[in-house]
Amino acid sequence: MWTDGGISADHRHEIQASARRRQPIYVVCSPRSRVGRSLIARVLVEYVLSDGRRVIGFDVNPEDRALSRHLPLYSLPASISDSRGQVALYDRLIINDGAVKVVDLAADQFQSFFEIMQQIGFSAEARANSIDVVVLFIVADDPRSEAAYRRLLVRRDQFTVVPVENAAAATPPGAMSPPLPHAASPVVVPELPAMLRKIGEAPAFSFADCIKRQSDSPRQLNGWVGRMFVAFRDLERRLQVADAATMFAHPVESTAFDRVDPFPLEMAAG
Repeated sequence: MWTDGGISADHRHEIQASARRRQPIYVVCSPRSRVGRSLIARVLVEYVLSDGRRVIGFDVNPEDRALSRHLPLYSLPASISDSRGQVALYDRLIINDGAVKVVDLAADQFQSFFEIMQQIGFSAEARANSIDVVVLFIVADDPRSEAAYRRLLVRRDQFTVVPVENAAAATPPGAMSPPLPHAASPVVVPELPAMLRKIGEAPAFSFADCIKRQSDSPRQLNGWVGRMFVAFRDLERRLQVADAATMFAHPVESTAFDRVDPFPLEMAAG
């Protein structure tokens, strides 16, 4: 039986059931470019696909649409440079349609993305729709990255911030002085040799297929993809445990650090 809108009752029931399940939005980001962000986002999308789940990638990278170029069937180009693009992106992200969402956020879009999110009250609406916002922040020891990471942590009541240590481009947060506060256990990205990286950059290459048909790819590349998939699965389990733990957590009084303006204007010049 079809409704006036062209959606069957069974399909509507399926959508409603999906909406009751919690779904994550992963925002892969850094205020620095060339830190492996698009590669990490792409592997995350393929990890979800390999697990038999729905996933949509959002390529917020107007200068280089690497994610949508490699995964055209599972990612969409997005923009926050004007109000029309902002509405299109955030309206799509806030819908709990049963799909995992992965945002590949370019360095020059970093501050604007989180400023807009705060202005429109995105985090509260996400919670109401059973959506968990998880920020995968690629850490480094430069002052701009450290300041951006600390200020994301100010808003840890609005989303989960997970550091990502990319061995090819970043320094672990423990090496910073002073150490970063309230840091979650990191996702560690092993270094991928240049030769294997070139294989992964080929248009038709699939990391998910690399796992399924291991004999078709170099053993070292298979091992790297396997470690990444295990790291993402471990992250999901940790997030599930953390979500369950918050049900029994007591509220904590805010500190002066929590009341700092998350994104002061002077950061734009950093």
